[in-house]
Amino acid sequence: MNQKGGCGKTTIAVNLAAIMKSTGLNTIVLDADPQLSASRWAKQGGEEFPLTIHPLDMTKGARKVKTDIRELTQSADVIVIDCPPELREPAMLASLLADMVLVPVTPSPLDIWAAEAATELAQDARELNGNNKPLVILVPSKTNSQTVIAKDLGKTLASLEGQVAPVNIVQRVVLAECVIAGSTIDRYAPNSPAFREMQALCQFVLQFK
Repeated sequence: MNQKGGCGKTTIAVNLAAIMKSTGLNTIVLDADPQLSASRWAKQGGEEFPLTIHPLDMTKGARKVKTDIRELTQSADVIVIDCPPELREPAMLASLLADMVLVPVTPSPLDIWAAEAATELAQDARELNGNNKPLVILVPSKTNSQTVIAKDLGKTLASLEGQVAPVNIVQRVVLAECVIAGSTIDRYAPNSPAFREMQALCQFVLQFK
């Protein structure tokens, strides 16, 4: 979740789900973004695509959305929701239903401000739930270690409400190539640094499961 587009939400959601599935977890992606980027990615891969991706209209109201999710994910071990790039009712509803909210953040002041809003919304959901869910994880995304702002991103995110993932998802061409090929990083480039980064993020996330 992040209200700003272009921060890597879909890239992280789909590749993370694919790696989770490769560990033996029945993992399903719900595509709640009106642009349906994850669904188009899966269509690009056809029958060879490793994940089941269901479009999810989160504007139908809380009761209908919860019913749809139950019907789509009855046998799932893990459900990944790729949220729309806005912080309105759909994002709040997703936060209320989630065990964990991942907020990808690029090294840009605009993205960091958007991440602040996303973490505040997730904290509001925790208060409404009356428990410790959802856990908020800030994920440094599309980073480039050569820039000063990228080097300082971890320190900046540490000042926000939420845990900072101990891995940077670096901006790499191979992640875009995956989409063009209709594949996921674990299949397309299993020996790449991009795969190792996503795998490390997966391992970090699953420790909270």
